Amino acid sequence: MAASSTYHNPTAHTYLSPNAYNPSPSILALHRSLPSYAPTPLISLPTTSPLSGICAPASSSLPTTHPPLPTHLFLKDESLRFRLPAFKILGASYACFRALGSYLSLDGDGEGISFATLQAAVSASRVGGSSSTHPRPPIRFHAATDGNFGRAVARMAALLGVNATIYVPKIMVEKTRGLIRGEGADMVVVDADYDGAVGAARRGAEEGGGGEEQAEGEKAVLIQDDSWEGYVEVPQWVVDGYSTMLVEIDSQVASATRGAHARPTHIIVPVGVGSLAHAVVAHYKSSSTTSGALSAPPPEIIAVEPDTAACLQSSLKVGKRLTVKTGDTEMCGMNCGTVSYLAWPHLRDGVDASVTVMDGEAREALKVLGEMGVRTGPCSSGTLAALLKMMRSREDVGRLGLGEDSVVVLLGTEGPR
Repeated sequence: MAASSTYHNPTAHTYLSPNAYNPSPSILALHRSLPSYAPTPLISLPTTSPLSGICAPASSSLPTTHPPLPTHLFLKDESLRFRLPAFKILGASYACFRALGSYLSLDGDGEGISFATLQAAVSASRVGGSSSTHPRPPIRFHAATDGNFGRAVARMAALLGVNATIYVPKIMVEKTRGLIRGEGADMVVVDADYDGAVGAARRGAEEGGGGEEQAEGEKAVLIQDDSWEGYVEVPQWVVDGYSTMLVEIDSQVASATRGAHARPTHIIVPVGVGSLAHAVVAHYKSSSTTSGALSAPPPEIIAVEPDTAACLQSSLKVGKRLTVKTGDTEMCGMNCGTVSYLAWPHLRDGVDASVTVMDGEAREALKVLGEMGVRTGPCSSGTLAALLKMMRSREDVGRLGLGEDSVVVLLGTEGPR
């Protein structure tokens, strides 16, 4: 076992965003109007065998847990969100929806209308369409991905009747490429890492490229969960789309604890570029969510990264956004070298702790979850690995207030790979 891999953010415990965060109710309404919507499960993990006591063989890389594990330990299972194996479609769908609404000049950029209504508007807008009063060139979404986000954008493009080009790093395995192509998207394989693929998508959208299938006159729109100076509107829509998951969690925690808790006391979130963690900080550390019935202190927010791609922890330690060189990891959904420009101020101020985990630790945690009947992926199991590492550390337990009475939610962001 390596030395402590937890960084405690000295200012986050007292941080409260000065800006109210009130995502529109139309976001949840949109998701409910999509095919196959249902709240994903909040699974209660038994703190008896195999998690209690040693929870893994003595030779395992996972630690022995000394303090009692929390009585209320949950995993939010995003392994089958809209029949896709990850949470990403929550953000991708809302961003695609708003981008199309803006392009079609719908009232409020389409906010508040249903999915079916937007489908009809897209169809009616096509040049030469019989019902079109304001024909427009067709739209093409451009997006970079290390897997799940690009597949989600491709799925939304197909559902909405528009084209998509997805840019992927060369290291992506052929199976994942095939799943993205299977959604009907065109693909550009970039001889670079994830950050390089983002750059290629950005250039492709700006130049109107998109591979051999790009039609003349198409309107290129970049749909990206990453952000940079001058590109924040679409990434903010992605962040807002993730609010549906957090609304579900609060309702499910209240139900599971019979009203004793309106929300978690601790939430452990995987971090790639940080858009989901941004949503978590905004949701739980906003002045609009720390009043009234939710007057209890906000949850401790704990970020998890692979030790080979710790862009957030590296940035937190020096107080500025850094780009780090990444290495190969089984947690490929978190294999990102730079925190999102939009997310960084929120994570810098609002993340209470950052934990790095090794592939072997995530693999062992995945095995433990499998023994409990939970089928998930390494980005999800990384959250459990992080919790078990922290439970072994007296400092982590004390500073984060982890204990038997805690209500801990692990964000299980993906299904089996």
